[in-house]
Amino acid sequence: MTDIVIAAAPADGARADAIAEALAALGFDVAPRALDDADMAKAVDDAKCVLALWSPAASEEPKLTEQATLALERNKLVCAELDDGALPAPFEAAPRTNLDASDRVIFKQRFEALIAQIEKLTPTEGDSDALPQALAKARAVLGMPPAPQPPAPTPEPISPLKTAEPLPPTPTQAPPPSPALERRKQGWQIAALGAMTLLLFAVGMGTSRLMTALRAMPLRAAHASDAVTVSPTALSSPRYGLTEVQLQTLPWREAAGRLNPAETEQIKAAAEQGDAFAQTLACLGHLAGAPNFLPSPTAAGAYCDQAAAQDYPAGLYMSWTLRHAAPNAPITEAVARDRLAQAAQRGLVAAQIDYAQVLAPDARAPAASQVEAGRLLQSAAEHGDPRGQYSYARWLRDSPAGPRNPTAAIPYLQHAADAGEVDALHMLATFYRDGIGVARDSGRARALYQRAAARNFAPSMMNLADMLRIDDSARAAQLYAQLACMRDERQIAPLATRRLHAMGQTARCG
Repeated sequence: MTDIVIAAAPADGARADAIAEALAALGFDVAPRALDDADMAKAVDDAKCVLALWSPAASEEPKLTEQATLALERNKLVCAELDDGALPAPFEAAPRTNLDASDRVIFKQRFEALIAQIEKLTPTEGDSDALPQALAKARAVLGMPPAPQPPAPTPEPISPLKTAEPLPPTPTQAPPPSPALERRKQGWQIAALGAMTLLLFAVGMGTSRLMTALRAMPLRAAHASDAVTVSPTALSSPRYGLTEVQLQTLPWREAAGRLNPAETEQIKAAAEQGDAFAQTLACLGHLAGAPNFLPSPTAAGAYCDQAAAQDYPAGLYMSWTLRHAAPNAPITEAVARDRLAQAAQRGLVAAQIDYAQVLAPDARAPAASQVEAGRLLQSAAEHGDPRGQYSYARWLRDSPAGPRNPTAAIPYLQHAADAGEVDALHMLATFYRDGIGVARDSGRARALYQRAAARNFAPSMMNLADMLRIDDSARAAQLYAQLACMRDERQIAPLATRRLHAMGQTARCG
């Protein structure tokens, strides 16, 4: 089976070939472009993924629309815009990426997102050494305008016996659409919309050596004012006990626990010399009271200020963490929130999730905030972050700005649950228990609740015990007893106690 079939208009041949070359360099099996009527359905059936490249020329190509619709029906479609705004409306629900970006950093980030979407359908292990050159060539070619179209035929002189046609438009007037073309477009859109109902939202990606290689590539600062550059090995090479990826993704207490006590003085020295990574570690060390660091919110705030002044994403985010972990730290709520927003804008996944929750903590948030929160959570989910996948699933289910469609949330929940995100395990189990967005499956619900209960997640323990009361009363009573002794569960513990009493038993708490 072919990994990827590229669907592109003939006018976009050079740009399609550049993308195909970059994908092939990453280890994907890319089939030649083909829009032959006889082979179209077979090409889609034989592929794991159909990558549709959209441009003004592509939107006028009925065969491309037909092939994209077939892929949509089979949940194999990924869309890439070669030109901004070229994606047809019927395909907006499919996974998509806008590659119309001249900035190298933005293009790399978008290309990385495209690879993530493709990897959900056809995982691969790529050749990271070949990527930079192929990516650079793709960017160079994608910046080219599409091939020129043949000139329109010269209008036939109007005979006195013929009805005069409208004059050609002036240079400032757009030509009126052809009625026949409009009918064709409507037909394509109706066909695609019919197929679109079968499409589930794209699922979050897993990690692989390919994505690690992409993230480890050298980047320049995203803004002209950025003073920090990221070396090729900075994200993945440990310094002072931590890598930059770990600093950005681990809970702050766990990250602090990895600091190497023997290197405390080196951290402080590097921080004094302006190393933003070391400044952020020093902020973390003082916040957590790590070995050889004085527990001091004031000292932590000073180091976080230094890292944030360099627009260092982890330092910006650590300022937010510091403010909420140590409210007496010398950072105001307004400053902390502003730095959180900056970190989110720079693509730090944990910041995107937290800032989304600040913007739209519940369904009562303004519509604009709901939309921005959804965008941030989708970005985090598509980077494979389990917490982002769970949060985006909740947004898809609950937000007035989203589809409010549990079915759309399930793929994200499944990936988050597979990664062990306990909230996702519980939510997905409830969907299967109650038949929300999926067929009711009590066996699967129990298995998911059991995984979360094994980690002492109280809501799952309670729901599992309720499901087991008839089939396995001993196990149910054991779970109720555990819950009854959880003093921090002020709502669940009393309810579990009543359930236990109804079974004629009591809890013996130590």
